[in-house]
Amino acid sequence: MKIIYKSIVLLISVFFVFSCVEEPFTEGNPNFILSFQRDGRTSAQAGVTFYAIPTGSGEFLTLYDGTAGHVWGEAGAKGIDFNKSDSLGITYDSIGHHSVSLVATSIGKYGNKIVKLAKTVQVTVVDERNSITHFYANGMEGMITNDNQILFSFPDITTNFTYKPIFKLGSNSTACNVTVNGVLQASGVTVQTFTPTVPIIYIVKSPEGLEKVYSVKVSTYHSSTECKLFKFNLASGQLSNGFGEVGVIDEANKTINLIANYASYLSSVKLVVGNSYASVAKIINSTYSATKGYALSNSTTVKITAEDLKTISVYSIKIITQDPVTDFTFDGFVPAPVRVIDVPSKTITIDLARGTDVSKLKAIWKGSLGTVSTKYGTIDSVQTSGVTVNDFTTPRKYIFYKGNGSTSDITKLVSGDEYTVYVNLK
Repeated sequence: MKIIYKSIVLLISVFFVFSCVEEPFTEGNPNFILSFQRDGRTSAQAGVTFYAIPTGSGEFLTLYDGTAGHVWGEAGAKGIDFNKSDSLGITYDSIGHHSVSLVATSIGKYGNKIVKLAKTVQVTVVDERNSITHFYANGMEGMITNDNQILFSFPDITTNFTYKPIFKLGSNSTACNVTVNGVLQASGVTVQTFTPTVPIIYIVKSPEGLEKVYSVKVSTYHSSTECKLFKFNLASGQLSNGFGEVGVIDEANKTINLIANYASYLSSVKLVVGNSYASVAKIINSTYSATKGYALSNSTTVKITAEDLKTISVYSIKIITQDPVTDFTFDGFVPAPVRVIDVPSKTITIDLARGTDVSKLKAIWKGSLGTVSTKYGTIDSVQTSGVTVNDFTTPRKYIFYKGNGSTSDITKLVSGDEYTVYVNLK
């Protein structure tokens, strides 16, 4: 027992001895260098990333790049924490002056002592970017070569080479100056007259005075004589009034054969047209537009004019419109009932076995891809093939609409043929 008591006393003594020893504490060192200074520059370049490289020490390192909300010492400022073995990249996008601060934090006395030491360096940012990244003339983008030529080529039918060029600079700063013959140029504003084979020299000067020279050259090429039509379809989708029908183009006879679904509203239908590069398509003497509705008929023509403005192909349209209904039966009958569709009289007759309950039948039809409604007395309701249940105790009228507007509002559609459905019990 005495040995045990002695051991306990010894442990307690050791505890008190070590508890009186102060935890070692070393203050941090916030020294750092900037990579652009290491490389011999006195200023950072806008748009170019440089690095803060710590050379001191600290349990925690935090970098403040001096931009809004990240200035050391300001209330609510936020920095980026990183390790001593790392370097942190900084990029400024415009000219200016920034205070870059590195804060080294050390903690001692078991968390009761915290010391933050900071080093701040003033960084001047210059913008030496002076490149043109995009150059447009007459709606066309020029090709920028490695030797700073900007090349354009227009068809030889071009007679007017006076444009307001639009250019975009590699610098995101308005501080760059662009001049031609010493005259300041404004993108999309300043007028320039180009002469084929004679270059115009554009000089881009950075805020630091560095200049880059661009040679803008315009040339011409022989205009194309291609004037083929290779696509003529009805558009599809709501408000197009078409259902995606594909026209078959007979190039030899210059005809377009189109079988139109009954529901397509050919008095105002949008089209999908494809023609030779640089050629122009005209429908009923109106330049083709994918957003315009056209009134088609068997006398409609499509004229394709080649880039040379001289070579022309004219295609005639031949349209066959399908019947609104090509089959009409009822769901659930095996074998299918006998039915007759009389197109001239617009009637549909279906024979069912005597005793069949005809008060709850689901009609299934083929033909129109558009909206179909049925009238029973004064009630007119939209139908879904194979889904909607109806009473066929007495004849029921089916109305086939044209167009593809809102299917929930049939008043926005064009009412077409009406077929009366008769059910005979035999």
